[in-house]
Amino acid sequence: MMRPILALSALSILAACSSSGTSPVVSAIKGVILPSKAEDIPVRNAGAVLTREKIEAFGLALIRGRVEGEDISNLLTGTAVNDQYVTYVSSYRQNITMLGGLVTGTRGMGGDLLAVRADANDPIAYATPTADWPSTLTRDYHFPGVGPEGEVISVNCNLSRSADTTVTIVEVTYAVTPLTEACAGDGATFTNTYLAQPDTGQVWQSLQWIGEKVGYVNIDVLEPYTSE
Repeated sequence: MMRPILALSALSILAACSSSGTSPVVSAIKGVILPSKAEDIPVRNAGAVLTREKIEAFGLALIRGRVEGEDISNLLTGTAVNDQYVTYVSSYRQNITMLGGLVTGTRGMGGDLLAVRADANDPIAYATPTADWPSTLTRDYHFPGVGPEGEVISVNCNLSRSADTTVTIVEVTYAVTPLTEACAGDGATFTNTYLAQPDTGQVWQSLQWIGEKVGYVNIDVLEPYTSE
C-alpha cells in the first residue's frame, strides 16, 4: 500500500503541514522522552495543519523526526529501499535510515550515524510482539573516524517495560507498551525509549540515540512502510 519512492514536490507539500494535538509522549516515560516539551511541536515551514486525511491521501511511508532540544520537527518520506532498510528524506535533504523501528543511519543532522549492527533477535529492528522481547541485546554504532572502520561504539543494552497505555499520533490512538533500553559500552551511556504495539511489536514512537554530537532523535511513525 505504501509507496517508497516519492517526488520531492510532494514532500514539499507535506512539509508545509504542522502537527496537531499535543506532543505524543505518554506519562509513563515522560521523564525520558523530551520532558520539557508538552506543547504542540510545529513542523518546519508550517503553513497548514497536518491531518490524518492528508497523510492517507498521499499514501506515503512517512515519519516525523525531531532532534532533542529543537522546537521544530521535520516530515521525512520513504524515498529508497535497500533490502529491509528504508531511507527517509526531508525537504531539507536530511536523511534517516531505519531497519524496522531502529534508526541505523542519519545524514545532514549535524553528526552522521553511518550504520548500526543489530542482533538477529533485536525487537526494534525486527518487529516482535512485546511479550517476546529479550531482556538484553547488543549493538554496534558506526561513526566517521580515522581508518576504514571509523569509530565503532559497541554497547550492551538492558530492556525494561512499563504498563500498557495509549498514544495518539495525528488523530490515531494506538495501544502501546512503553519500553526503556539502557545501553552502555566503549565510554558511551544512553537510554532509548520506545512505544510499541503489543501484538505486532510495531514501534509507533521512539527516542533514539544517534551519537554524542547530536544526542537523540524523536521519531513518530505517521505511516509505516510496507512492501505490499
